Amino acid sequence: LARRGTLPVRTVSSKEMMEPGVIYVVPPNRDVTITDHEVRVHVDNAPGPRPSIDLLFQSAAEVFREDLIAVVLSGTGSDGAAGARTVKQLGGTVVIQNPDTASFPGMPLSLAASNVDIVANPESIGPLLHDLLTDVFTVPRPNEDNQFRSFLEQLRDETGIDFSTYKQATISRRLQRRMAATGQTTLADYVRFLHQHPEERQRLVGSFLIKVTEFFRDPELYRYLREQVMPELIDEAKQRGVELRVWSAGCATGEEAYSLAIIIADLLAEHGEDAPIVRIFATDLDGDAVSFARRGIYPARALLPLPRETIQRYFLEHDGEFEVRKALRSMLVFGEHDLGQRAPFPRIDLILCRNVL
Repeated sequence: LARRGTLPVRTVSSKEMMEPGVIYVVPPNRDVTITDHEVRVHVDNAPGPRPSIDLLFQSAAEVFREDLIAVVLSGTGSDGAAGARTVKQLGGTVVIQNPDTASFPGMPLSLAASNVDIVANPESIGPLLHDLLTDVFTVPRPNEDNQFRSFLEQLRDETGIDFSTYKQATISRRLQRRMAATGQTTLADYVRFLHQHPEERQRLVGSFLIKVTEFFRDPELYRYLREQVMPELIDEAKQRGVELRVWSAGCATGEEAYSLAIIIADLLAEHGEDAPIVRIFATDLDGDAVSFARRGIYPARALLPLPRETIQRYFLEHDGEFEVRKALRSMLVFGEHDLGQRAPFPRIDLILCRNVL
């Protein structure tokens, strides 16, 4: 690196103060985390790849939040997927190398599309980062610009979602990311691009709606479902001889829906052959998120909230990733659904919409 560039390069032995314009190199088999002023390396005994970029992304996201840009390049496995989720959850930007250009596309492909802001070829990433950092993509303040207000009103008319009440700084920043991804430097240019490429509208809406979730998020709620709600619903369906119908409305990347399925599958095992048929509808506005959920493959770190016996019972491991077993997957029906525009599913026994709320 030092021979090929002009920036100073430092190898971190234990910790180094962070300085602008410095490249820090991490020794082999060491993980790296950062604070607001220093880089630290250490040995980590957590399961998964070592060293792991997930730990760096997660620590950086907690410090820099919306100011962080995380980049995932060519590599095998799913390292970076869990960290990128945290970056998105805390408002940062995620850039991945175009998998078609990667010698090893496993790492960029392991990220859910809903967690990715920009897909770029390697030679474009450097200039793109420069443009993001120097505010090349100019967005006027919504409360000061009639064109921006008109833009949000048109988006509301076309999608049924009113983004005018969202935090203005957040909307502006996410709009800038879509402008960067499409190469449009002004709002007027981007509006014209939207008219020419209608599919971009859904990507824009997806970037405004952060779709970050996890397995058994809020354990107290799932404990209540398991102990109080689901046993009664299963008994009622069994007595009436009907199908038990559950809806995960706004399922994002699927963790909520699969968590429901795990609870129900555990309870059905107690009923044996007398168990009722169960159908779980899992829907979301974001087609990319639904596709990821339907695939049912998650990185190891995404499963950390789950007990080991649950993972063994309901997942299959493939090269460091975990795939939902077919028996569990068969309970779910995934699909795109706009809660603001389309009718609900009929005869539903339980609706969970925690991600939406």
